[in-house]
Amino acid sequence: MKRLAFVYTCILIFSFCGKNVLAQGAAGLHNPVFGASALAQGNAFVARADDASAIQFNPAGLTQLQGPQVSQGVSFILPSVEYQNNSVSEDMDTNINIIPNIYFASPIIKNKLAAGLGITVPYGLNGKWDDDGFSRYVVTGFNLRIININPTITYKPLSCLSIGVGFDYYYANSSQESRIPFSLITSTPDGHSDLDMHGDGFGYNTGILYNITPHHSIGVSFRSKADINFDGKLKQSGFPVGVFGFDRFNSKATTSATIPEMLSFGYAYRHGDLWSIEADVQWTNWSRFDILNIGLEPPNPLRGAEVEDVRDWHNTWSFALGGEYALSEAIKVRGGYTFHESPVPSETLEPSIPQSSRHGLFTGLGYSWGKKLNKGIDFAYGAVFYENRNVNSSVGKPFGSTDGHYDIITHIMAINFNYIF
Repeated sequence: MKRLAFVYTCILIFSFCGKNVLAQGAAGLHNPVFGASALAQGNAFVARADDASAIQFNPAGLTQLQGPQVSQGVSFILPSVEYQNNSVSEDMDTNINIIPNIYFASPIIKNKLAAGLGITVPYGLNGKWDDDGFSRYVVTGFNLRIININPTITYKPLSCLSIGVGFDYYYANSSQESRIPFSLITSTPDGHSDLDMHGDGFGYNTGILYNITPHHSIGVSFRSKADINFDGKLKQSGFPVGVFGFDRFNSKATTSATIPEMLSFGYAYRHGDLWSIEADVQWTNWSRFDILNIGLEPPNPLRGAEVEDVRDWHNTWSFALGGEYALSEAIKVRGGYTFHESPVPSETLEPSIPQSSRHGLFTGLGYSWGKKLNKGIDFAYGAVFYENRNVNSSVGKPFGSTDGHYDIITHIMAINFNYIF
């Protein structure tokens, strides 16, 4: 067990530090893989939130913990994205992406006051299209990761009511590559464009957990918007020297983006310690992702002093249904279903986020052992199916077109190791 924990910890540290951390496979930029137990139940967890991952789902749940807990987890995501348009067919080059999570939570005053700390990667994308493919003048490679550090404190003023609040610090890294269409206007090869940026921002979250009876509970959680200010550099090369007098140009790049508000409601029913079921709904204010204005200094010879990137996303609703059944005191089986609307309109859809509304089916199990069952492992598997989508967009025109049909399916496996002190 000690050797396994050492190997797992090394994987976790590498995952947070590596470049290919994120996956193509969530609503907008959101990657809701915060723990294997909740994921196996379709992330329907707001009204139960009875383990350390409550920090992410509903901080009010932390007062249910009977002792200090630590949970370390990792999700392995394998997306498959295929583009088709008339005679053109291309698959996005994707790897197995690794998204880690770690939580520590503990009662301060038993059944009254608790605190915790969570580190997750809630947002991001990663993928690569062919350098000479259909999307080369829009995007060839892209990587976005946003890490969240979330300290939380929870208070239980009444025997049936808990209230939790948390602070969110986000750190973001972003890179995007594309080709410059010099070959369409000169006899020279296409140029290269590489935009690298990083930034951070702050937000907060809060939650309420109300036990109507020992069997029925409701939960509400809210996560605020967070404004992230990005700084970085736009590097472009391959300019025709005879036309421009130079072959490369670098500009300092700045922009800001907003992580959207999220509001979640959940209802849960518990049949003693034998089984439980929950239904959740979530609203996300994706209209925050409207227009990205990228400032360039000095002004870029091709793009000027400012680039306007219109996204015009819309707000979305999602639904989750899930539960678990205890085969024994040590073994629990789980299952769940999710539906997420796509926030991306057809008019501004581009190949780094070619998403449609999606359906997810999940299953998993948990096994506990040791003194008072204080050691545990949770496992989850899910498949996410995206609805068929034909796109008619202005993105990429007049130098090319990203119109066509996008097929996406994503496989997810998650595992968490848990220890109760």
